[in-house]
Amino acid sequence: MKSKILAIKTLFLFSLVLSLSLGLGGCSDDDEALQVEYGYAQFKLFKSASYKKLASTGSNELDYLGQAEKMKIVMTNNQDGSELIQTVGLNQLGDDAEQGLRSEKLKLMAGSYTVVGFYLYQIEGQELTLVLSGEPEEPTVIDVVGGGLCVKDLPVKVVSRGKLQFSLKKNFVADTKSADNADRYRFDEVAYATLYVQNEFTMAEEVFEMVPFEYAEKLSEDGVLYAVATSDSIFTVRAGSYSVVSYVLYDKSKKMVDGDRVLLDGSFQIADNQQTSVDVAVNLYPSAAYIQDYIALRRIWEALDGENWSYDDIGYSKGTNWDFNKDIDLWGQQPGVSIDSRGRIVNLNLGSFGPKGRVPDEIGQLTELKILTLGTHSDRVGGNMPEQWDEAGTAAQKQAWRDDYYNRFIKKDVRASFSEPLQLAFDLKAEEDGKAGLASASPLISRKDVQPGVFTNGITGISSEISKLTKLQQLFIANGKFADFEEGTDFSQMEDLTDVEFYNCPLMEALPEALFTMPNVELLNLATNPQIEAAVLEQGLDQLAQSATASKLQILYLGNNRLTTLPESFRNFKKLGKLDCNNNQIRTIPAFGKDVNLVQLTMDYNQITEIPNIDGYFCGYDDVETFSFAHNKLTVFPNIFDAKSVYGMSTVDFSYNQIAEFEGGDDFRGIHVGTLSLAGNQLKTFPAIFFQTNSIIGALGLSGNGMESFPDGSLKGEYTYFLESLDLSYNKLTELPVEFLASTLPYLYGLDLSNNRFSSFPYGPLNISRLTVYALRNQRDENGNRTLREWPVGISTCPSLRAFYMGGNDLRKIDDTISPSIYIFEIKDNPNISIDMSDVCAYIGAGYYILVYDRTQDIRGCDYLDLD
Repeated sequence: MKSKILAIKTLFLFSLVLSLSLGLGGCSDDDEALQVEYGYAQFKLFKSASYKKLASTGSNELDYLGQAEKMKIVMTNNQDGSELIQTVGLNQLGDDAEQGLRSEKLKLMAGSYTVVGFYLYQIEGQELTLVLSGEPEEPTVIDVVGGGLCVKDLPVKVVSRGKLQFSLKKNFVADTKSADNADRYRFDEVAYATLYVQNEFTMAEEVFEMVPFEYAEKLSEDGVLYAVATSDSIFTVRAGSYSVVSYVLYDKSKKMVDGDRVLLDGSFQIADNQQTSVDVAVNLYPSAAYIQDYIALRRIWEALDGENWSYDDIGYSKGTNWDFNKDIDLWGQQPGVSIDSRGRIVNLNLGSFGPKGRVPDEIGQLTELKILTLGTHSDRVGGNMPEQWDEAGTAAQKQAWRDDYYNRFIKKDVRASFSEPLQLAFDLKAEEDGKAGLASASPLISRKDVQPGVFTNGITGISSEISKLTKLQQLFIANGKFADFEEGTDFSQMEDLTDVEFYNCPLMEALPEALFTMPNVELLNLATNPQIEAAVLEQGLDQLAQSATASKLQILYLGNNRLTTLPESFRNFKKLGKLDCNNNQIRTIPAFGKDVNLVQLTMDYNQITEIPNIDGYFCGYDDVETFSFAHNKLTVFPNIFDAKSVYGMSTVDFSYNQIAEFEGGDDFRGIHVGTLSLAGNQLKTFPAIFFQTNSIIGALGLSGNGMESFPDGSLKGEYTYFLESLDLSYNKLTELPVEFLASTLPYLYGLDLSNNRFSSFPYGPLNISRLTVYALRNQRDENGNRTLREWPVGISTCPSLRAFYMGGNDLRKIDDTISPSIYIFEIKDNPNISIDMSDVCAYIGAGYYILVYDRTQDIRGCDYLDLD
């Protein structure tokens, strides 16, 4: 072959010399036709197994076509028999070299050539390593045309390989229930799998380790929800017949969750240069505890008329029902159902779907259940719903639920019962202090869930199997036909059960005996059960106060019942912090004693005539937020507080009783409180006793008492400066005490003297530099005649005054500067007034000044006003 190469080189040199000679000698246009023409040749290399023409390569076989990076091609010139050898680079045709390679173009003289053989090389550093040599089995002729390109396919013997991609599908295996299967994995846990594949011819095993998978749920053509796990990983595998024989599954943390043999046919074929997708059937066992939960879930649904369920709350779309048209291991995916990381049901709400009938024995299967809701106090109004919690709920979610009934139906801001001007004062002061004002407070009246006796579900009973739910933490039963637990129901093993609700259960004629077996109840809601006779309910509460839970109970709701008294044994509730007994018929109550520190006490709308005490204490006052006996029949203000207490109470409300005097006389101990309301009582004289006992009061409501006098000396005391708001509206006062000055009340922020009998303007409060809101509306004598004509000349000099209410009086011509600082000014219902508003007209036009007036009044100096 060397002699042939030498001959080719000699021929090439002769041609080159001849060309140079002709060039040096000059060429005419006619001579150009005699020049040699060139064309191009290019080769495409394909795997012979994927190509119809075979190449003969002897025993040589390339492992991967992509190993070839250079090719030496040997050809003979069919015109003169000379041999040509050239080395060219190789590039892959597409994304995968196994699909074919393409050579660089060879520049050849026009003519016919025959491929004699080829050599394939792999580049290793600076060296070329021969990886395959061969020659075509059939003659391969290349016809090179001048200026053209001739492309030839060149099959190469390469090991046949194809592509392989895996997905996982579920295979539900019928088996007997066993402890080994109780904590089987969930399909959606699988994030990785190691797959063991066997060649069916050689029996050799290939292992595909830690293949990543993504969980996906899909809907079949017939509407069945199912789940698969797919992988984007694609593997190159020798052609042949295979089968998947076993697998090991891992979760996201690469912790093994299961390993098993493939029980369904896992065989598949790999063909050269083709991709095969294989579904690996991984075994799931219905005996797994979580699937047993889901089977029980369906039985419960069927037993409670599930076909006719229709969700009627705000957590999900109206009319929603459960759907079991899905893989059995997906049955737990239902509205109102929460599952934990192992797939076990931990939170179950049934009440909002309108279930009917008895909760069946299958309820006992749900041994991981922490929250069971068979109706709640918020079925109709929603909010803080346990069904929307993450699994069994965070500590914050549980606390929000504990506070929900109180915040929604009981909590009130007593300041909202003060007059409108003082409510403005509260908001302005809160804004100054960076605190929440009345706008964010609870209203005095809130919508209830449902009326007593109205059903929202038809649950009639609960299987005694509920006793098996030893991990239960919260049990809510409400608005249904539940009367009592079945015989044999025992909650004594439910040490985690802390929150229990029996709300509006019209058929429940007594407290369930099983309630008294609960050892650790901290919250108990028995509200809205007026069907229980007073004596029966009182006997049940007495039994509760002597049960194991007495030392644990912290929150007790008893509102909207028929209680006439509270048992003396209530003193046993040493941890009781929140007690609501509003809207009962209670006449007498026991003193709890100093050891029971009530934080929120609501006894409104009863018939209580006296508040007893033990050694001067009705209860402990270390952390009182609300102490309310509004709308009762108290005739004296109880001597149960102490102005010297270091613990200041937030709110005390004795409004709308019949209080006319103070218990204890000279021994009255006063009070330390943020807001005190005595509105709607019978105090004919201002209660000077508060300040004489050095009481600390921030806001004092005394409206509607028919108060006739506010004597001099009433504001003498060491701590009068704590008073910031005073509501004296709707009384019969004609004057203020001489000490009603800045020296006595330096921080007074809001004052309302409306609907009294002042005939001369009370100037004393205008000396208080902090006074921001001042109301003096509707002054009338005993015959209803207007009594106040005097205008406080120079009021514009009050430094902090922002709202001034003088409506409903008999103001006449006002010759005074109207200050823009007083940006809320009420003068309506002063039929004889004449006033010039030019000083503040620009502010009115800009929307920075609020003038409350009548269109018929004589108001001048401002065209922005809508006047007749």
